[in-house]
Amino acid sequence: MTLKQILTFVAVYQERSFTAAAERIHATQSGLSMQIKELEERIGTRLFERSPKGVDPTPAGEKLYARALEVARQFEGLREEMRAIRGEVTGTVSVGLMPTFTRSAITPAIARFTDAWPCVNLRIHEAYSAVLTDMVRRKQLDLAIVPATSDVEGLAVEYIARDRELLVTSARSPRMHLEPVALEKVHPLKLILPSEGNARRRKLDRYLATLGITASARIEMDAMMATLSLIEHSDWCAILPATLCHADIRGDVRKLHPLKGPELSVDYVLISPAASSMSSVVRSFADDLVQRIRETCDSWNAPVSSAAVSSVAG
Repeated sequence: MTLKQILTFVAVYQERSFTAAAERIHATQSGLSMQIKELEERIGTRLFERSPKGVDPTPAGEKLYARALEVARQFEGLREEMRAIRGEVTGTVSVGLMPTFTRSAITPAIARFTDAWPCVNLRIHEAYSAVLTDMVRRKQLDLAIVPATSDVEGLAVEYIARDRELLVTSARSPRMHLEPVALEKVHPLKLILPSEGNARRRKLDRYLATLGITASARIEMDAMMATLSLIEHSDWCAILPATLCHADIRGDVRKLHPLKGPELSVDYVLISPAASSMSSVVRSFADDLVQRIRETCDSWNAPVSSAAVSSVAG
């Protein structure tokens, strides 16, 4: 087997499509097909079943993938070591983040990274989790931080932290800032929700249904900054992750309210391409960002008190 054949096999396995795999590794479809055919001939068995819908790995393909993934990651690690030996600390680090983190944890991480690695370009792509996950699979991003999901094909996954969901209202609302609330007792409940295609919407709908809550009015909106602005200037409210609300911890623009009743939380994970070894530069940025997210989540997951608020605010 050649290294090129192994890397081509990994791409086809993860994409389940010769066309998508060819696009991902910048190869022609005919050249990619030839690589897989030669690999199958060397092994002496078929690795994929072809159909008009795409390709599916055979049992032999499933077995080869686990070992091929190890080889691919070792190769990426070796390339990183050779670059370090030559003193080449340049290039671009591409990171995918949801609005939850671009509003809170990203700024100090960027400042420290650019000071430590002045010759490395940093590219931040803001989008929702489904888009970011697809970009990581296609190696368009070095890493992304998204809510945990069972769809981990082609991804290396690291658990980060559990975040608490809060009811966010205008600073003019009658409730005390940081006062826990029972949603069923909030009248009228004018709720801003993500659109139905958003993973958060499905989770929120299940939560509201479990409590038998029907909002008196609803607006669907995926624009996070617009959501926060509408809350500030009206009597509309939203259920949002505590990490996103870090800037509102003092309650002078928007008030934050932990939810009474069943726990509503979100688990965050760091995802990266399964076939790639994370470079030391990428790892440096990831570790700094993850530490900040964990500190914020840990503060909010503690009982709400003045000490906990001071910790989050700091």
